Amino acid sequence: MEKIFTVTLVLHIIGGTLSLITGLVAMLAAKGKSRHRAGGKAFFVAMTLVFVTALAMSLMKGLTFLLMVAFFSYHLLLRGYRALYLKELYKGQRMALPDYLINGVGVIFNTGLLAWGASHLVTHSTYIHTVAVFFGLLGIWMAGSDIKHFIIPPKDKQQWLYTHIGGMCGAYVAAVTAFMVVNVHFLPGLMVWMAPVIIGGTLITLTINRYKRKFNKQAAATETTVPVAVR
Repeated sequence: MEKIFTVTLVLHIIGGTLSLITGLVAMLAAKGKSRHRAGGKAFFVAMTLVFVTALAMSLMKGLTFLLMVAFFSYHLLLRGYRALYLKELYKGQRMALPDYLINGVGVIFNTGLLAWGASHLVTHSTYIHTVAVFFGLLGIWMAGSDIKHFIIPPKDKQQWLYTHIGGMCGAYVAAVTAFMVVNVHFLPGLMVWMAPVIIGGTLITLTINRYKRKFNKQAAATETTVPVAVR
């Protein structure tokens, strides 16, 4: 069993390393171009390897926190990737089987993460349990927001893009966080966990807002354009 665990751990490290590289390639490449798409697909595969190996290791060693954080991170990735197929949300696009699975499993495991962290906060609290509560609440909020878009269609037809950015970049932040947790030992534990989330979350929000301003400006320019009469 120990040999299997070691092999799984090595594969997990390989997947994590590849996710950091491919995710960066996708983010730096021109959006919508072949390099961005190739980098994004490679990032998805690498993060899937990270998820599968984390799932296996958590089951082999009974690591509850690793199990739930793995689902939290993979939920981010799946919602970001799935958003590419939800470009008609503003028209009332209906939920399909992948949406039920992604959001359903997301709610279940993030609720479990929240409950696990909260229960330990009452008894023998550590910073890990604070992190669990924060991640659990964040995951539930994201799943709830995605479900809401099927019930009340968003007015912004670019909502799919904002979800794509939030999900994929959020998964990259998760990969960076994991790297820091393993390798950074000179900072307080809570800071190591939360710093990438706060910084990454801020950058994601700024990026989404930049796109919103861009699209709003384009829409305003289109509305104010006076058509030329043809004689």
